[in-house]
Amino acid sequence: MNFKEYVSLACQQLPALEGLQNCQNLDQALRFLESIGIAVLNMDLLSQDEFTLDLVFPISQSTRTLIIAAS
Repeated sequence: MNFKEYVSLACQQLPALEGLQNCQNLDQALRFLESIGIAVLNMDLLSQDEFTLDLVFPISQSTRTLIIAAS
Protein backbone atom coordinates (compact mmCIF):
# COMPACT_ATOMS: atom_id res chain seq x y z
CA MET A 1 0.00 0.00 0.00
CA ASN A 2 1.18 3.49 -0.68
CA PHE A 3 0.63 6.63 1.40
CA LYS A 4 -2.48 7.76 -0.51
CA GLU A 5 -4.11 4.36 -0.05
CA TYR A 6 -3.45 4.47 3.70
CA VAL A 7 -4.92 7.98 3.89
CA SER A 8 -7.95 6.81 1.93
CA LEU A 9 -8.56 4.09 4.53
CA ALA A 10 -8.11 6.57 7.38
CA CYS A 11 -10.64 8.91 5.74
CA GLN A 12 -13.31 6.28 6.24
CA GLN A 13 -13.00 6.91 9.99
CA LEU A 14 -12.04 10.60 9.88
CA PRO A 15 -13.10 12.28 6.60
CA ALA A 16 -11.23 15.49 7.48
CA LEU A 17 -7.96 13.69 6.68
CA GLU A 18 -8.66 13.64 2.95
CA GLY A 19 -6.41 16.62 2.26
CA LEU A 20 -3.47 14.75 3.79
CA GLN A 21 -3.14 12.90 0.47
CA ASN A 22 -1.86 16.11 -1.14
CA CYS A 23 1.01 16.60 1.32
CA GLN A 24 4.45 15.99 -0.19
CA ASN A 25 6.53 16.12 2.99
CA LEU A 26 6.31 16.03 6.77
CA ASP A 27 6.20 19.83 7.14
CA GLN A 28 3.14 20.02 4.87
CA ALA A 29 1.51 17.14 6.75
CA LEU A 30 2.04 18.85 10.13
CA ARG A 31 0.62 22.12 8.85
CA PHE A 32 -2.37 20.31 7.37
CA LEU A 33 -3.04 18.44 10.62
CA GLU A 34 -2.94 21.71 12.56
CA SER A 35 -5.41 23.24 10.09
CA ILE A 36 -7.99 20.52 10.81
CA GLY A 37 -7.57 20.75 14.58
CA ILE A 38 -5.19 17.86 15.32
CA ALA A 39 -3.08 18.82 18.35
CA VAL A 40 0.36 18.68 16.73
CA LEU A 41 1.98 20.09 19.88
CA ASN A 42 0.68 17.08 21.83
CA MET A 43 2.25 14.48 19.54
CA ASP A 44 4.52 11.75 20.80
CA LEU A 45 7.61 10.83 18.83
CA LEU A 46 8.70 7.20 18.79
CA SER A 47 11.99 6.14 17.27
CA GLN A 48 11.77 2.79 15.47
CA ASP A 49 15.42 2.80 14.40
CA GLU A 50 18.00 5.37 13.27
CA PHE A 51 16.02 6.08 10.07
CA THR A 52 12.34 5.75 10.99
CA LEU A 53 10.15 7.74 13.36
CA ASP A 54 6.50 7.28 14.26
CA LEU A 55 4.58 10.43 15.08
CA VAL A 56 1.56 9.75 17.28
CA PHE A 57 -1.16 12.42 17.34
CA PRO A 58 -4.05 12.32 19.81
CA ILE A 59 -7.40 13.09 18.22
CA SER A 60 -9.25 15.48 20.51
CA GLN A 61 -12.42 14.26 22.20
CA SER A 62 -11.59 10.69 21.19
CA THR A 63 -9.59 7.73 22.42
CA ARG A 64 -8.19 7.31 18.90
CA THR A 65 -4.79 8.39 17.67
CA LEU A 66 -3.34 9.15 14.26
CA ILE A 67 0.08 7.65 13.56
CA ILE A 68 2.32 8.80 10.74
CA ALA A 69 5.57 6.99 10.03
CA ALA A 70 8.42 9.12 8.72
CA SER A 71 11.59 7.70 7.26
